[in-house]
Amino acid sequence: MQVKNFGHNLAIRPAAAYTPASEEEVLQILDAHQGQQIHAVGRLHSWSEAAVGDGVLLDLRKLNQVEVQADGDSFIAVVGAGCQIKRLLRQLDSQASCTLMSLGLITEQTIAGAISTGTHGSGHHSMSHYVEAVRLARYDPSSGKAIIEDITSGDELLASRCSLGSLGIILAVHISCRRQYNVQEHFARYRQLSDVLATEASSPIQQFYLLPWHWSFSVQHRREHDGPRSRLAGLYRLYWLLGLDIGLHILILLVARILKFRWLIRLFFRHFVPSLLIRNWKVTDRSSAMLVMKHELFRHIEIELFVQQSQLENALKFSQEVIELAGGRESTLSKDNQQRIEELGLQDSLAELHDQYFHHYPICIRRVVADETLISMASGEGEDWYAVSFISYVNPADRAGFYLFSSFMARSMSRLYGARPHWGKLCPLNAGELEALYPRFADFRAICNKLDPQGAFRNRWTETLLRAGSTSEDPR
Repeated sequence: MQVKNFGHNLAIRPAAAYTPASEEEVLQILDAHQGQQIHAVGRLHSWSEAAVGDGVLLDLRKLNQVEVQADGDSFIAVVGAGCQIKRLLRQLDSQASCTLMSLGLITEQTIAGAISTGTHGSGHHSMSHYVEAVRLARYDPSSGKAIIEDITSGDELLASRCSLGSLGIILAVHISCRRQYNVQEHFARYRQLSDVLATEASSPIQQFYLLPWHWSFSVQHRREHDGPRSRLAGLYRLYWLLGLDIGLHILILLVARILKFRWLIRLFFRHFVPSLLIRNWKVTDRSSAMLVMKHELFRHIEIELFVQQSQLENALKFSQEVIELAGGRESTLSKDNQQRIEELGLQDSLAELHDQYFHHYPICIRRVVADETLISMASGEGEDWYAVSFISYVNPADRAGFYLFSSFMARSMSRLYGARPHWGKLCPLNAGELEALYPRFADFRAICNKLDPQGAFRNRWTETLLRAGSTSEDPR
């Protein structure tokens, strides 16, 4: 048996696979496979090696119950681990006219997969931050039998909020929700990042895009709005679906996968893409409609790097220079950046990247407020974080250049700007490099060792990551 993920960059070949319909079945499976590696998977809409393993695979899609508990204006949803976000949103709305506090671009993931990798939207904390309790199946260290534990407080809860699946099998999640609300949105275009950031006060949940080869910013200004749904909201949604979610992506597939002319891609982004976005059309609609996209319609691969606000401008300028070099437009970086790369000893990696990858997709940038977790990408006190996404739509067989680009970007930006790769996307750094980015990683490792001392719920990737003092290279 082989299972591939959405991006077709990973394959899972489990020794056994189950789709349990109850918590009791999960316990029975754990007891039957004591001493083996066990891991759960969601909908595999991820590029991360966190879910890959050759042991026992659990698909928890049948554990998809949703129960909303209301207390005045506050809501807690008790959600089965295998419930997809899109089902959860429907249930929240129908049961209590409420919704999630934070919502990512897609709704295909399960709730357990989403929180375990730090899924986020823009302008709020990540989804992990809002988890109030986690119901976990694991082994009792004294008896060796499978047990269920509700984790509700302390550092164990902070670890459970974003755990990479390394504490046990998540059975259910208690997550804070809020009353349903409307969002007003419109597009605008800017040349300078400072002008984009200046608009955050009036559009706190906005996200924006750096257009490659045009090097301007297209901003999706968003704010909560007390007004009713716009009369033309349905037309706006149709424009988004047909014009952007489908039409734009078909054109990108055409130029990136079939035609492959670099001059055509540059022309496409310099002249066509900016005109495709209708500016200053203000539309108000339900939050769950406005905050998501249909990125699941076309297969792609992605790396997303988180930098703090004080590092964002330099990180984006650096990204532009690397993209120009990777695309063959330049042979070196600017003098200062070239010197920094040489000081890091990465000049050979940079030279290898030259003329090997041509970027062909808008660079999406979203603000994430600092999380109260141990290792989500926005964890820790202080500045807001900005997630910078680099996406490729080339055929899986043609991704060598993107892998070179992703590896160089992760290794250089982590050391230059403290950039953290998204746990659910490509994560090219080795264990030592990743640990250095998280001040409380040792605390997370200690909790993993306490709750799962035998490492039953790890795979080769997380085992390397959680091995105390590990500095070994990524096992890939």
